[in-house]
Amino acid sequence: MILKTLALRNYRKFKNVIIEFPDGVTGVLGLNGVGKSTIFEALAWVLYGSVAARTSTSQIKREGSLSTDPCRVELDFIFENDIYRIVREMIGKNLTASATATVNGKIAATGAEVVSKYIQKKLGMDFKSFFTSIFAKQKELNTLSTMNASERRPLILKMLGIDSLDEVIKEIKSDKRNKVTIIEKLNQDLVDETGKDKIDIYKENIKDLEKQRKENEVLIKKSKEKLLNLRKERDEIEKKCKTIKSDFENINKKKEELVEKKTLFENKNKLADEIKILNNKVEDRIKTVLKQKKKLDNFKDLDSNIKSLEKKLNEIDLKIEEYVKQIEQKNTLINKTKEDTNDLESKKKKIEKIGPEAKCPTCERVLASQYKNLITKFEKEKSEKKKEIITFEKEIKSLIESKEKIKREEQALQKKNNYYNNQIREKERIETTIKNISNEINQEKIELNKKQKKFKDLKQIKFDIKEYKNVIAKTNQLYKKYQEALVSLDNKKDTINSFNLDIERKESDKKLITQKIDNFKEKTLELKKYEEKIKKEKIIVHHLGMLSEVMSNFRTHLISRIRPTLSSYASDFFERLTDGKYHELELDEDYDLLIYDDGNAYSIERFSGGEEDLANLCLRLAISEVITERAGGVFNFIILDEIFGSQDIFRRHNIMKALSSLSSKFRQIFLITHIDDVKNDMENTILVNEKEDGISTVKIE
Repeated sequence: MILKTLALRNYRKFKNVIIEFPDGVTGVLGLNGVGKSTIFEALAWVLYGSVAARTSTSQIKREGSLSTDPCRVELDFIFENDIYRIVREMIGKNLTASATATVNGKIAATGAEVVSKYIQKKLGMDFKSFFTSIFAKQKELNTLSTMNASERRPLILKMLGIDSLDEVIKEIKSDKRNKVTIIEKLNQDLVDETGKDKIDIYKENIKDLEKQRKENEVLIKKSKEKLLNLRKERDEIEKKCKTIKSDFENINKKKEELVEKKTLFENKNKLADEIKILNNKVEDRIKTVLKQKKKLDNFKDLDSNIKSLEKKLNEIDLKIEEYVKQIEQKNTLINKTKEDTNDLESKKKKIEKIGPEAKCPTCERVLASQYKNLITKFEKEKSEKKKEIITFEKEIKSLIESKEKIKREEQALQKKNNYYNNQIREKERIETTIKNISNEINQEKIELNKKQKKFKDLKQIKFDIKEYKNVIAKTNQLYKKYQEALVSLDNKKDTINSFNLDIERKESDKKLITQKIDNFKEKTLELKKYEEKIKKEKIIVHHLGMLSEVMSNFRTHLISRIRPTLSSYASDFFERLTDGKYHELELDEDYDLLIYDDGNAYSIERFSGGEEDLANLCLRLAISEVITERAGGVFNFIILDEIFGSQDIFRRHNIMKALSSLSSKFRQIFLITHIDDVKNDMENTILVNEKEDGISTVKIE
């Protein structure tokens, strides 16, 4: 498996990045917490889904992204010479998961769960095995070095997947216990609480029920014979009912004809009375109309009188308007004259104020003798103006008196006008009355004509009351006889229904007995199946015991082979990483690491901390190598996360040099580290940085 491209969108800290994976040793550099390991977590997530995430699904999507933005990861890789493209995303508020897998451009699987299972099948391992084989972390190396033997051995076996054999053996033993329990339960089901065989009990029950069914069949046969006789009696009664019914229907038909004739005869008499009443009404209304028309003679001169009165009122209105106009004119003249008088008074006072020695305001000459003349002139003009005002006031008074006189005349005419208006209303009322009565006369005449026509049609109707009473009596007699026959028929039907119900009940009892017999037979067959199943389950229990023993022996054999294999692979890695200084690493029976120096085996505690970390790294690489080989050598890459630990700068350079020599085993080696001084020893670098807004970016060098 060779990684080609990884695209992240709104995954963890990454908003939108695309990473192209080169061959060789590639460093993934950046400060702690910027998202270096997240890149490879996304790799596992796109392949295996939610099981590969270290947090809940809701925390995978980038904080600050919109609810409509998708969380999406796309991976391109080469596997067994085929080009694979896996796309996994979560969309919407509910983070609905979906995924697709294409091989050489053709869709191979769709759906989140389906794609995960497809990848697991193709790669030949689940997520846990995948991560263990390709991902080595400093924490794991530290754990391997600090554990005691009792802890280290099961951890290594677990990493190698040997613990899955323990689960299989445990499941086999559990299956065996379950089968034994089933056998015990089935054996209990074959007997009752007293220990008696249930099959024998069921056979006795079937025998008793067969006897009951035969007795029931005899009773059913007798009831059916009785029912046959009852049905014959019912048929005779039905025949009698039909005859009586026919006689009743014939006489009832005649009765209905007479009832109809009686109704028509009564309607004819009723019409005669109604015609007489309508004639009287019409005559009375005609007399009323004539009386009302006579009253109209009293109003023959009303229109001419009203016109004459309206003419006089119009003339009076014109005169009043003229008086009002003249009064307003006189008042206007009075106001004008008063203004002139005030003006003269003002001029006089002005002259008096300046005195005879002053100059004239108009000609600027000294007033002298003209002073007195001016004063006299102003007084005379004022006197004349006052006389004019008195004259105007007298004229106004005379005009007002004339207007009031005309007003009184107008009031008298208005009273007369009110009288004429009352006369008009009375005339209109009489005319309305005449009109309404005339309409009623017309309606009543129409109704009268209709009734007279109906009466003419019914005039020939004759009715014999004696014949009518005889037919009614005979009808009632036949009806009573028919009802009695129906009651007799109903009673017979009730008896038949009772017999039918009794037969049905007996038939139901027979079916119930048959059902019980069938149930006991089914239970007997079921118990016989239990006996067969017990035989088969005992065979399975025997086979499971043999399988458990075989699997336990296989586990022992596998564990005995794992330790030498790990020692061989770890020695190879250790020799390369120490530049040939040490040639051999060995795992002893307690899974403690021993380093051979000059042909002698020494405990790892004898060596420096850097050499101890290096030995644990080689052991971890050996574990990955074994898992990869078991999967068919499908992985050509490995991820090393912060593996330098206590290594000094010289040792780190040696490790980088040694890792480059592992290209025959791993085409792609990814080193996740925050240490910058190894950058120059790497063929490629992927720089991861976090911006101020919390979004991480990727740069490939």
